Amino acid sequence: MPTVIALHAHPDDEVLLTGGTLARLAAEGNRVIIAVATDGVVGPADGADGRVRLDELRASAAVLGAARVVHLGYADSGHGPVLYADPPDRTRFARADLGEAAAKLAGLITEEHADLLLSYDPRGGYGHRDHIKVTEHEAEDRHGQREHRPGRAVDRRPGPGSDVAA
Repeated sequence: MPTVIALHAHPDDEVLLTGGTLARLAAEGNRVIIAVATDGVVGPADGADGRVRLDELRASAAVLGAARVVHLGYADSGHGPVLYADPPDRTRFARADLGEAAAKLAGLITEEHADLLLSYDPRGGYGHRDHIKVTEHEAEDRHGQREHRPGRAVDRRPGPGSDVAA
């Protein structure tokens, strides 16, 4: 069974940007993993308010048929001209070390033996700093596992038609 990882910046991006695709992939028998860089929380992630977005993500993933949800551990960087200080309990994704985050992604790809990684185009879809950062981390992860072409989903399965336009 092929494994697909959908890499997104925030909880809710999975359903807003790729929900139909992920549901279809799961319904067709693919193992679907949803990975998000941030928890979608701009402030501290303690208490119930800090878990709401990830709880919503898990509920969304269940409806879409995803087998697993992974949070890479970063805080939402917010949108707009001001990049606020990091919350006390984690780093904003816009400030994340490129090598560290790429290593987390590479570890997930290796652990899941992923065949396909879905992500954003180089502008992150609409220019949100966390979406752009996702494409930078995805591009950094070259671990010999796949070829990177901006704006494309690259299928690691051998054979004709293995390069799928995003």
